[in-house]
Amino acid sequence: MERCTLSRIVGPTPATEAINWIYASYNRAKPNLKPGYDRDVRHPEWTERLLGALGRPDRHGYNVAVTGSKGKGSHAILLAGILERLGLRVGLFTGPHLVDFMERFRVDGEMMPEPQFVSYVRRIAEIAAGFELPEGQYLGPVGLLAVVAALWFREQDTDVNVYELGRGALHDDVNRVCHEGAVVAPVFLEHREQLGPGLSDVAREKAGVITPETRWVVSHRQSDVPLAILRHQAARQGADLHVLGEHVDCRTADGDKLVIVEVAGSRFQIRLPEMGGGFLVENAAVAMAAARAVWTRLRPGRPMPERIDLSDLRLPGRLEVVRQNPWVVVDGTIHGASAQYAAAWAEARRDRGGRIGAVLGLPADKDGEGVLAALHGTVDWLVFARAHNPHLRFDGRWTELARTRWSDVREAEYAEDALSRAEARLGPGDVLLVLGTQSFVGDALAALGVDTTRIWRTRAPLPEVAAPRGGA
Repeated sequence: MERCTLSRIVGPTPATEAINWIYASYNRAKPNLKPGYDRDVRHPEWTERLLGALGRPDRHGYNVAVTGSKGKGSHAILLAGILERLGLRVGLFTGPHLVDFMERFRVDGEMMPEPQFVSYVRRIAEIAAGFELPEGQYLGPVGLLAVVAALWFREQDTDVNVYELGRGALHDDVNRVCHEGAVVAPVFLEHREQLGPGLSDVAREKAGVITPETRWVVSHRQSDVPLAILRHQAARQGADLHVLGEHVDCRTADGDKLVIVEVAGSRFQIRLPEMGGGFLVENAAVAMAAARAVWTRLRPGRPMPERIDLSDLRLPGRLEVVRQNPWVVVDGTIHGASAQYAAAWAEARRDRGGRIGAVLGLPADKDGEGVLAALHGTVDWLVFARAHNPHLRFDGRWTELARTRWSDVREAEYAEDALSRAEARLGPGDVLLVLGTQSFVGDALAALGVDTTRIWRTRAPLPEVAAPRGGA
C-alpha cells in the first residue's frame, strides 16, 4: 500500500514543492505500472473520493467539461471568453500549461496566485494522507489539479466553470468533476496505446464525458463513427445533443472577422480574436452554442446578448501572432488537419517574393507525416528541434522524411536554438511558422518572450442586459 503524505512544503519555492507533490504519487507508482489502456491502468475514483472528502467543491457553480482529440483548449478558452462577455464570473481550467504553471487556473481570465495554489495543495495533501492506495495505483496529477481548481472556483464564487479534460473522458480524472454541460471537439484516432486501437475505442472514451449529471452536449462536426457513439451515449444518459452542421449553423462576414451563428432559432454575432478565420470560425460557433445552453439555465427568461466581441481575446500558442513584419506565428500543430490551417494562414500573409519557413517540434508519436504533407508546397525551408520535456521522444524520423521532400532542411537542439537560426533568415515579407507539441510551443513562447499570464488584452464593457450575479 502507498500512503500519500506531505508533511511540509520546502525547497526552492513553496510553489515548486507543491507542484512536485502533485506528481509524487504517480512518480512513485510509475516503476510498477504495467503498459495498458487507460481503462485498465487509471483509477479516477481517487479524484472523486478527494472531491467528496473536501465537501464536493465541484458542485458549487455550473460546470462544463470539454473533450475531443484536437482543439479542446481553444474551445475552452472561447467558451470562457463568451461567458465572461455575457457578464458571468467564469472559472477556467486548462492544461497543460505553456510557460507558467498557474496558467492552468483562471478566473475571469486572470491566473491563480501561487500562494493560493500552495494553500490548496496543503489541504488536499492532508486529506490524501489518509488514503492507502494499492500497489500500482496513484493519485492522478491532472485530477489533483482539477481538485485545486474546484476549491479555488468555489472560493471565488464563480457562476460557471469550464474544465478542459485530458486525453480521454471516460477514464479521465477531470471527468469526475460534476458537469451539467459538455463540449466535444473533433474526435479522431489518437493515443492508441492508451485509449484503444480503433476509432470506436477512442470515441467511446471521449463520449464518456456525457455522464448521468450531463444535461446537454454540443459537438463539433464528427465523422460517422464518433457521431454514432456520441448519439448513443447522449440518448443513454438523457442529454440533449446539438451538432455543428445539424443543429448549429455558422457563416462568416467582414473578411472572416465575424462569425454568424444560428442555433435553436436565435442568431448571434461573434467578433473573432486577432488571427480570425480558419479553425476559429467553427470552434467559436460550437462555443457560442454551448454558451447559449449555459445562459438559458443560469438566466432563464432573460434575453441573451446577440453580439459578442472577442477581438481582444488571446489564445496563447493557438495560431498566435507574436510578431509582425516579418510575421511569426506559433501554433500547437501535431497533425495534418491543423497544419493545413497554419499553411493557409501563412500563404495568405506572405508578400510577393516572400518566403515561408517553419520551425517544427514533432515527437515521434505525432502525425509528422500529415504535418509535412500539409506544409509541402507552401513552406520553403524547415528547422527541426526538440522540446525540453524529457518525457517526449524525438528520434529524427520526421527530419529524415522531410529531406525526401525539401532541399533546405536543418536541425537545432531546442526551440530557442531553432528560433535563433530561423529569425536570422527572415526578411521583409517573409512568414515564420513555429509548430509542434504543447511542450515545444511553451519553449518557443518563453524564448520569444511572450506573456502567457493573461488571455485578455483589454477589458471591454459588459453588456447592459447581463443579470446581476445570483439572479434567478
